[in-house]
Amino acid sequence: MEPIKSPNKKKGGLGSLLNEKVIRPPTFVSPILEQVGKLAASVASVGELSSKGSATGNPRNKCALQPGHSLMDWIRLGASGKDLTGLGSQAGHLFVTKKELAKHNKIDDIWLSIRGRVYNVTEYIPFHPGGPEELMRAAGIDATSLFDQVHPWVNYEQILQKCLVGKLVSVEPNVNTEKLFFGSPTDTKITTAEELVEKSSYTKSTENLEPYPKIDTNKNQDTENKNIDETAVQDSKEEKEDIPISLPRFDWIQKLDYITSIFYTGPFSNPFIEIYPPNHEKEIIVSITSGRKIYRNELVFNEDIQWPCSVKMIWETGKLELVFKKTASKVWENYGKLTQSSIDAPSNTVKLDFSLKRKQQVNHNIYLLGLERRDECKMVVPIGRHVRLFVNVDGLEQSRSYTPVPSSLFDTVLLNDYAPDEICLMIKRYETGAVSSTVTSREPEELVWLSKPLGDFDLKRIEKREAFLLLAAGTGITPMLSLLLFLLERRVKKCQFARLLFFNRTSEDIPFKNQFDLLENGDSRLKIDHILSEPEPDWKGLSGHVNKDMIHSAIQEHIKDTGYTIRDIFVFVCGPNQFLNLSLDELNSIDVSNDQIHVFSG
Repeated sequence: MEPIKSPNKKKGGLGSLLNEKVIRPPTFVSPILEQVGKLAASVASVGELSSKGSATGNPRNKCALQPGHSLMDWIRLGASGKDLTGLGSQAGHLFVTKKELAKHNKIDDIWLSIRGRVYNVTEYIPFHPGGPEELMRAAGIDATSLFDQVHPWVNYEQILQKCLVGKLVSVEPNVNTEKLFFGSPTDTKITTAEELVEKSSYTKSTENLEPYPKIDTNKNQDTENKNIDETAVQDSKEEKEDIPISLPRFDWIQKLDYITSIFYTGPFSNPFIEIYPPNHEKEIIVSITSGRKIYRNELVFNEDIQWPCSVKMIWETGKLELVFKKTASKVWENYGKLTQSSIDAPSNTVKLDFSLKRKQQVNHNIYLLGLERRDECKMVVPIGRHVRLFVNVDGLEQSRSYTPVPSSLFDTVLLNDYAPDEICLMIKRYETGAVSSTVTSREPEELVWLSKPLGDFDLKRIEKREAFLLLAAGTGITPMLSLLLFLLERRVKKCQFARLLFFNRTSEDIPFKNQFDLLENGDSRLKIDHILSEPEPDWKGLSGHVNKDMIHSAIQEHIKDTGYTIRDIFVFVCGPNQFLNLSLDELNSIDVSNDQIHVFSG
């Protein structure tokens, strides 16, 4: 029998293909068995198995487990709904000091901490292969080092996920710890961050923050027309209720040589990110612009770190990861301190200084430019947003809008979430064009100016969509490049198919033709058609201008016998104005409504 090939081959990048993988037909596995399989793999011994004195075959085990206390039984207990922490609704949300942690060091009350998270492992005692004596070694302390010495390969986060109490923190002396852990006598709800900070200040430390609600990007601007700073908040209940509290949630993890700071900005929030280099006080400033707000995060590390950091943005979940290399290899007691605040985003255009770092000619009139900020700030441009490029021509300032493209186009576009150290622009050179001819003539290290990202594309519009048509003409391909990579990389609600109709004048005008072919061949969900308005005699592809028959045929080819209808398709359009108008007319003529269309214009 022929092996079944996965219809969704994972890609290494635009211009490269991974080997096809052969898989067997899927068989049903219950969630509990699937979870047990994952955990069993992490608990398994890394050496020779010995059954002597061991319930699991691990030579480190010191006692045999009683019947009904296997790994599967532990997973079932966690899935039963039983509260394994004894904390009820507060489980997972408490902030635990070392002093509080030390109180839970008895055989019938064991709390321990691993990598900044505190667990109540009392219920786990009879399930622990090493016996209660081993757990008591870690009772009431930060057991990270001890854990790494004994069994660093074990996936403790999955095994103990139902035992999570909260985070290990260092609390300022003026904070009421009794109130922090148990609330006031007349208040049964968890103490909020707002109650723990000084009334005269809006600035909050994430050592006291609860998980935040989703960022509301639809709030009326008329109700948010005041800038908020640390001294402007008055001591009144009414005014406090107007203060936005939807600050990005923060977390951190560490390895011996690296520390990772994590900000949760909200699913499909598509934020603009700026990470400023550290000053002499080891302070990193992370600016997150989402909607009409700028969230300023001042992060002061406990120890020295190296710059620059690696930046990973997972657009689908809104998770931002900043990975810093430690100057000294060691386990930190805590990450340091984070202070967060929020202000209204200014409406004026800000010009930033960039240096041209590299330039590459793609075809007879298209160039790639790699630009880096002169202040060494790292930035991540939202998907589908453009920037304004400014140059000085004969003493006059000229500008034009360009949409950044994946920087790895210089080599091979990689389908991953890591942000580059530069902004990459694809520019078509017109000899009579003041901006394009000037900037493509610049030499490395010369100065250009860019605005911060502009545009109105809302990524949330496609959160529930999974079938896409992209219509691009000429340099209108630029917003489609990052967008297409995002669609193919989605993990939760995966893209089922994407069809790109790419219009150009001649075959010589097609940029990245070979890379597009490789990408299409590497993923069965993607099909790309190149359409020429002035084809050469030997051209074997489509020709002509955008029309309803061409669009309708492309859609029907994908939705036939799938259960999808034309109402399930979401369409992106970008190109010259004449192309945009014609595309919209043709789409409407086949009953594609405006709420299924986004037009990139700038």
